[in-house]
Amino acid sequence: MSEEILWFYEGGGERRGPVAATELLALHQQGTITAETLVWRDGLSDWIAFSASGLMPDSAGPSGPPPEPLRAPSMPPPVPYSAMAFAPREVRLRPDFRPSIRSCYGRAWELLKSRFWPFVGCFALITLILGVAYQFYIPALFLTLPLIGGLYWYILKVARNEPANFEMVFEGFRRQFGALAVANLIISAYGIGLFIVVAVIFGLIFAGLGAGTNLFEAAEDNPLVLGGVIGGGVLLTFILLIPLMILSFVGYFATLIILESEVPAGRAISLAWTATRPHLIKIGLFSLLGLLLTYAGMLALYFGVFITGAWTTIASAYLYEDAFGEDKPVA
Repeated sequence: MSEEILWFYEGGGERRGPVAATELLALHQQGTITAETLVWRDGLSDWIAFSASGLMPDSAGPSGPPPEPLRAPSMPPPVPYSAMAFAPREVRLRPDFRPSIRSCYGRAWELLKSRFWPFVGCFALITLILGVAYQFYIPALFLTLPLIGGLYWYILKVARNEPANFEMVFEGFRRQFGALAVANLIISAYGIGLFIVVAVIFGLIFAGLGAGTNLFEAAEDNPLVLGGVIGGGVLLTFILLIPLMILSFVGYFATLIILESEVPAGRAISLAWTATRPHLIKIGLFSLLGLLLTYAGMLALYFGVFITGAWTTIASAYLYEDAFGEDKPVA
């Protein structure tokens, strides 16, 4: 007795089945699949339309001419990400890690061009969600890293040439939400402390300038002096904000470490700081470049911020891969 032929069919961009021929015909009668739905069975070189399968009552049948492929997909539809098993790996800092701003941003630009709209769309979605969360202040203290973590996870998988789809953008909520929320609270506490220190430094500087009014009087009378005061203030602001940007980078590193290795928040932050501490200047310049690109994107009718933001995010993912990735080629 010969075995019954089993069929696969496409549904929502995914491969479904296998089902028997009678079941496939029943799905067509129920309207689940149409005559244009792609189907495949062992022995066919490619997907074909259901109408060409020989199963429909009005089709040519198995004795008719061989079916012609409807299209030639480069690969079969991916398995749903939720059905994939996750195996954590031990994350270790590479002993030869040296941050390269040019390399990270260069590779990030090439990857962004290859998947422009998916990356820009995902970044815009996460940015809008965070914008809403920030309106209520408190949610931002524990939702920022879970949201950003999913975006970084999706980008990292693409950079590693591993299966990736849109579901990964919310990986921080599907897995390791508690550890990410705790890490978010720790980083936020450090950030508030740094902000207070920066505010005190600003206050002391302005108090010192205000002690003598000659500078301000000269600025009112001389445009060059006024420009120097404004420019100096902007430069000082960037310098004092660099520690906050470095702290944010530690949070990004810790987020991916948690998602990859599923270690506790404290251990992930410690490992992230170990990678960042010897390269504070380069990490600060890396973050400063990202901030400048963000401002440049805002000038481009604001929509540009989604492009420059996605670019910076991809570059950060590459920097993480350089620091903690396995020794294998990436995109």
